[in-house]
Amino acid sequence: FLNENAGIVDVFMTNPKKFGPALALAQEVLREEAALSPKDREVIAAYTSSLNNCRYCTTSHEAFAGSLGATPVDSARLAPVLAYVRKLTLAPASLVQQDFDDVISAGFTEQELSDAVAVCAAFNFFNRIVEGHGIQPHDDYSEDVEMINNFGYDQRYRTL
Repeated sequence: FLNENAGIVDVFMTNPKKFGPALALAQEVLREEAALSPKDREVIAAYTSSLNNCRYCTTSHEAFAGSLGATPVDSARLAPVLAYVRKLTLAPASLVQQDFDDVISAGFTEQELSDAVAVCAAFNFFNRIVEGHGIQPHDDYSEDVEMINNFGYDQRYRTL
């Protein structure tokens, strides 16, 4: 119900008090210091969004991941984490100790898995905001990529 060129930030700006914390969440889970690199976290964001069939978030975060140098090799390297994210997104109550053990035995740390869980959880939330507001994918994310890479997701506290 927003215009056809709207993005998630347009939704957030309709009610900054309600949605402002979501900008901080995006910044924290995707770009602040963490065990997983921003590139890996963007790959996880795009993957989670693809599981939810959220085309806007899938395509935008594929562009953001690509801008950080992500390639199919990264998805292959992250396969154990992505399997965990898949189950967490599609059937969270079915996670068992073996799922955790599979990620750890593949060489990932508990903190890296925790970072992946945070991205997955955030994107299940973001995907529903996008889909609920009818946000459609864009043809080009180059301006968004430049803005995010230069200033981050939460620009409310940016100083010039």
